[in-house]
Parts: sequence; C-alpha cells; structure tokens
Amino acid sequence: MGNKLRNLEIIKSFKTLKGNTRISILFEPMWGIPYALYNFYLSLYMKGQGITDQQIGYLIGINFITGAIFALASGAITDYLGRKKTTLIFDLISWPTALLIYMVANNFWMFVLASVVNSMVRIVSVSFTLMLVEDADDDQRKTAFTVLNVMNIFSGLFTPLAGVFVKNLGIIRAERMLLGFAAVSMATMMILRNRCYTETKVGMEILKEREEKKFSTDFRFNLFDSTLEYLKKKPSVFIVMSILVLFNVYLPIGTLNSLYFAPYLTEVLKQDESLISVLGGINSIVILLILVFLVPRLNKKDSLWPLCAGLILQLSSLLVFIIIPPGSFLAVASAITLYALGFGLFRPRIDSLFAEVTEGKERAGLYGLNNTLTSIFSAMAGFFSGKIYNISPVSIYILSLVILLLCFIGLISYTILEKKAFFPRNKLPRRKKDSIQS
Repeated sequence: MGNKLRNLEIIKSFKTLKGNTRISILFEPMWGIPYALYNFYLSLYMKGQGITDQQIGYLIGINFITGAIFALASGAITDYLGRKKTTLIFDLISWPTALLIYMVANNFWMFVLASVVNSMVRIVSVSFTLMLVEDADDDQRKTAFTVLNVMNIFSGLFTPLAGVFVKNLGIIRAERMLLGFAAVSMATMMILRNRCYTETKVGMEILKEREEKKFSTDFRFNLFDSTLEYLKKKPSVFIVMSILVLFNVYLPIGTLNSLYFAPYLTEVLKQDESLISVLGGINSIVILLILVFLVPRLNKKDSLWPLCAGLILQLSSLLVFIIIPPGSFLAVASAITLYALGFGLFRPRIDSLFAEVTEGKERAGLYGLNNTLTSIFSAMAGFFSGKIYNISPVSIYILSLVILLLCFIGLISYTILEKKAFFPRNKLPRRKKDSIQS
C-alpha cells in the first residue's frame, strides 16, 4: 500500500517542489481543515442570530467592496513590504482577527466589521500566490496548484465532523467553538510558515530597488497603469484574467462556498440541517479522486479540454439544482458530484494557465488587478444576489449558470486568439506489451 501511494503521479510531482512553493503547501492543512469546519455552517450561524437573507447579500457585497479597495493597493503593498512580510501581516489580520470578531458577533454591524477585516485577504492573496509561484517553473506551478487544491479539498473531508458538533451543541455554540479553533490553528500556521519562508528572487530585486528611493516617491497606490499597458499588448492574458474573474465571482454565489448554499438546502430543498455536511464530504472525495488520479496524468502541453469539460460538468450541476424537487437527497448528491468533477478539472488548470501567461515584475500588478476586478464584480453580484434570492432562491443558480456560460465564451475566444485546440491533436502513445502488468 505504501509503495502504491509513493508511485502516484501527484506524489512524484510533489517531490519536485522546492523552497517557498513546497513550504506553502506543507502548512496548508492548518488553514484548510479549520476553514472547512467553520465555513460550511457560517450562514446558518448568522441566520441563527437574526441575520436575514437580504442582509447576507449585503455582507457579501460589503466584503467585496472593501476587498476591491484593498486589492487596489495590494500590488503596491506587496512590492513595498516584500512578499514574505505582506503574507504574514495581512494573513494574521484577515483570518484569525476576523474569525475572533465572527465568534463574538451577535448583530448585523458586528458581522459587517468581521467581513471588512476578512476582506483584507485581497492583499495577502497576491503575496501568497507570488510566494507559491514566483520561484517555480511552469511544471512546478501546475503541480503546486493541483496539490494545493488537493490539500484544501482533503480538508473538506472533515466537514461532516462539523455536522456532529451542530447536532450535539446547536448551531450557535458549535460554530463559535469551530471559529475559535480556526483562529488558533491559522495563527499558529502563519507564524511557523513565516519562519520557514525566504523572500522570492523577484521580491528581493524589487526591495533592493526600493531601498534606493524615498517613501514619499516610492510607495503609492498603483492604479495599474503599467499593468493595463501590458494587457493591451497581450489580449490573451486579458481573456484568461476575465475567465478567472468570472469564475471567482461565481464561487461565493452558486457553489458549496456560498453563504446561500446551506439555507437553500435546508429551506428550499428540505434537507436535514445536520445531514447536509455529508455533502461536503462527498464533494471533497470526488474532487480528491480527480486531482490525485486524473489531473496529474493530463496532457501538460496546450490541450484545453479539462477546462472545457470542467465548465460543462459544473453547468450540468447547476441545471440539476434548478430542476430537482424538494426532499431528494440523492438528486442533491448527484448535483454535488457533477460540480466536484467539474471543479476538480477546471480550478487547478485555470490557476496554472493564469500563472503561465503572466510573467516577471508585472505579476504583482496583474494579480492585484485580478483581485480588484473580482472584488468589484463580486460586490455587485452580492448585492444583486441578496435581492433575487429573497424573491426566488433558485434564481441564484440561474445567475451562476449565466456566469459560467460567459466563462465558456471566454475560453472559446482564448482558443481562437491563441490558435489552440480543446483536445490534443496527437494520440497518446500505446503502451508496450511488456509494460502491461496483469
């Protein structure tokens, strides 16, 4: 059994990772597991304290509006402080600090404060991503994004444990306990990981350049002038960024990460409150199987079929959510399975594709702009989704379906512009007879 695990492609690929890339992944479970435990029931925790569906929409919108403001400064802050220092400071603020506020919150305005503090993650998402990819080559980046997703999805296997706590302690007590555990685990991880990190090569070059300049002329909020010029010269990068932005807008609205997901299951589809956490486990198992056994074997060249297939499967999942009648757990589980298959194929490939098409010192600005656009459009979608959910909950999944269709159009545009094919032109080589084991 041990030999079989060591022979898995993903394990072999992980062994090629070095430095900051390897460290980022090794520490990820200390963030991922507590996040999976508390996040699944966060919306029901809010509703248990009097927060309405409309207010949940406001909270999503507020989070992304303030996130857009922080994202505007993210590239400049990351370049000025360095990738390593930025990651430590804003990770500690946006996660442990925000979670402690959530833990003691008992009214709408306390939840607003927690959302605003958490939105500083728009800064750290740039610096952390650069720590992950900047010193790695293209193959290592593909592996890093795949393994990172494996780590976070594996964490989802612990979601049913949250259901046990909710069943025995009630939603309020259980969620506060899980939030406290998450705050402690994440803070510990961030401090230990920072001790192992070293500044990236590009980061050190930028810091060295900035040491020769004065604060007043050097540090300013970068409005992406050079980044926009870069995108004008490379429209294919703009298309990939647009697809990534749209997908990131869709995630907090029409997936398991949505604050509407648990209320929709319990209130509209009439599923048991403590049982729905099992769906998180199903989701994690399916995505893990895809990431561990299929994704590492995919063509590493220019084939885009995983992106295409991933979108089609997720669209199918949304259609199931739109048409299924209340009370059918099997139908809900089927929809989750389709989503998991699609997410497992699409997410690591779109992340690695964006890392590939960006380059050099422009990366911080490109990721900062990506986060800014994501925040702006997510804020608009958050306010809008709260209103339409109030009128007709199923409209959330119709909106999500439209967003994924736009992603599909973007993917087609990219293939035409870059003259790439969805499917590999060359067939896989046949195995030699003597290599086949019975």
